[in-house]
Amino acid sequence: MEYQGQPPIIGWGGTGQKTGVVPKIKRLVDMINNIKNIHQTELDLLVWRYLTFPKFISLVTYGALWFAKLNILQDQFEGTLPIATETQMRQYNKQSKKVFNTPEYHQQIDNWPKDIVSSGRELTVVNCWFLGENESRDMWTGYIGSNEGVAICSSIRRLQNSVYAYPEFSLIGRVQYVDFDKHVMSMYEAHQAHEIALLKQKGKGFEVEHEIRIVSMSIKTPWCVNMQGSHLTKEQYTGKNMNNFENKGIYICVDLSSLIQLVVLAPGALDWFELLVKRVLKLFKFECPVIRSKFKDF
Repeated sequence: MEYQGQPPIIGWGGTGQKTGVVPKIKRLVDMINNIKNIHQTELDLLVWRYLTFPKFISLVTYGALWFAKLNILQDQFEGTLPIATETQMRQYNKQSKKVFNTPEYHQQIDNWPKDIVSSGRELTVVNCWFLGENESRDMWTGYIGSNEGVAICSSIRRLQNSVYAYPEFSLIGRVQYVDFDKHVMSMYEAHQAHEIALLKQKGKGFEVEHEIRIVSMSIKTPWCVNMQGSHLTKEQYTGKNMNNFENKGIYICVDLSSLIQLVVLAPGALDWFELLVKRVLKLFKFECPVIRSKFKDF
């Protein structure tokens, strides 16, 4: 399944020009160097993102990956503190009550764990990939469920080099599947939303995903596009306008020619769908292999 060779770099970004050409824009941010739960020897491992056809069109035309806020994801535990960790935090916070000995401050201190979770779930965004040497039937079934979808094959190193997220508040990490009743974090980790974003509840079927996440903050930058796919003006990403409270996530630009190593068609894809995917890639001048799934059907 591995594809050897680097497609030619064409540029990144784009709003889907009428000519089908994605404009080149000079990169002014560094690669994402903050890696969590991943060894340096694992950077060339393959990762996969399974997309319905509309989401594939969004990726190609916008030249951007969709990063969802934690508070809109299906799993109710996303971005929450494990029970044992929250209990430990409340015990720790009792020391603060001795310093700020008024009912008003005590109420604020009691709300700290809840406030950490609430703000973290609103301000933290993630883009999810799945680790594996080959495509996964479980992922096809869980995320596509029809023969009109694709899987994008990349690698952890490619994610590092192609995603235009600010490295100062972004990381790439392997999700840890833990028991939320018992798992304990350090007090430092418990106050870091990006650390909490790499936890998932064990025993709910998520382990089969072997998930790798790109974690960032939900703020607008010059390397974002709006919900219509247009690049932001300076006014739109500076001052109070950099806040992104009005949207459920944010589009962050990528270098697609560096990101995509291979496109795999969904099991049972018809001939017309294969031709359409190849035509879309050609219109936007992206060159990468397009192959059929090793699975005949779901």
